[in-house]
Amino acid sequence: MPLAPCTAHSNWIRPRMWSKGGDLQLSVVIPVINEGDNLKELLPALHDVASRIAADHEIVLVDGGSVDNTWQVGEDGGATVLRQQGRGYGAALRDGFAAARGEYILTLDGDMSHRPDFIPGMWEKRNDADVVIASRYVPGGSADMTVLRWFLSRALNKFFTIGLSLPFRDISSGFRLYRASLLNNLDITSSDFDVLEEILIKAYGSGYKIEEIPFHYARRKSGDSHVNLFM
Repeated sequence: MPLAPCTAHSNWIRPRMWSKGGDLQLSVVIPVINEGDNLKELLPALHDVASRIAADHEIVLVDGGSVDNTWQVGEDGGATVLRQQGRGYGAALRDGFAAARGEYILTLDGDMSHRPDFIPGMWEKRNDADVVIASRYVPGGSADMTVLRWFLSRALNKFFTIGLSLPFRDISSGFRLYRASLLNNLDITSSDFDVLEEILIKAYGSGYKIEEIPFHYARRKSGDSHVNLFM
């Protein structure tokens, strides 16, 4: 069942329709659940970076049912906060994409594992590819993970890239920069973390250019992880 709208903030809920893109240069879309403490650090850093690389930008938080101060921190930090309309990471991304007005859409986690200081490097590649992936597994990339999670993540990425004939190494990275027009042209249906693979499969099959650049994945700052073991 979809999550019920928060009545105190119902004015923030937007209709489900894909953005045509182009009203702004950059939209930052972040699915969040109970990330209030991390957002206090993340949002100012994002605004600082985004204001330096793009003439105009917006930050869209898609709240999947937080019970902490995530909503208030988001509003105070200059973000648009939406109540997620379905369950799962894929549903959160679809809601964020529908609300985004940017020509480019950046997605990242709200736990400070995707550091904002890496965004300028992704932005510089925007004219070279339709999707730019911050990759842990290309040469030069790395990740602060437990040995078990690193092994499982690497093994699953290898298995699926070979099985799906995808020439990429980190298909489960959620730190990406998309050209909005690409997302407008894809029928995205996955509700969970497999949405990341679905987008790449459909984008690659449609002839869009996808590029990976090496990235260091950091441990979350505070709180509990919401990702599955293989991410």
